[in-house]
Amino acid sequence: MLVEAVRKGYWIILDELNLARSEILESLNRLLDENKELFLAEQQIHIKPHENFKLFATQNPIHYSGRKELSKAFKNRFIQIYFDEISEEDLEKIILRKAKIAPSYCKKVLKVMKALQLRRQSNNFFMGKEGAITVRDLIKWAKRPHTSSDELAMEGYFILAERLRTSRINCV
Repeated sequence: MLVEAVRKGYWIILDELNLARSEILESLNRLLDENKELFLAEQQIHIKPHENFKLFATQNPIHYSGRKELSKAFKNRFIQIYFDEISEEDLEKIILRKAKIAPSYCKKVLKVMKALQLRRQSNNFFMGKEGAITVRDLIKWAKRPHTSSDELAMEGYFILAERLRTSRINCV
């Protein structure tokens, strides 16, 4: 996808850049420096980007599980824009628009999210990605079918429980 975008002048967004492997970041470094070329090691070829090619990237802060700090030199190759946390009011609007649920259910979802955030700050079990609940999770949760607030609560539990799944079954 990146190679095609470089060759044809497409705009591309690399989401969660600070989760990328080191060799990917090194290739991007060459593309973004004064050489302005993409080197494909397995084919031993250099690709000059089309004049219309644009690269955008997103990342979450490094305190999110698994993220690494990108070097200052690498980050300086981008125009950096920082966003604050989404306000509860805006988050409510987003969920209502995306999930089309009753406002009372939306408030319950947000209440649970806040409780999880507080629990996460004071409990080691909720550390790392397993204990975090994201905006994507909230929307996915709110979109799941439910006919009562109890079912809504169970669906929220299932969202987090899905992260704790492993393919390995421990036998006694």
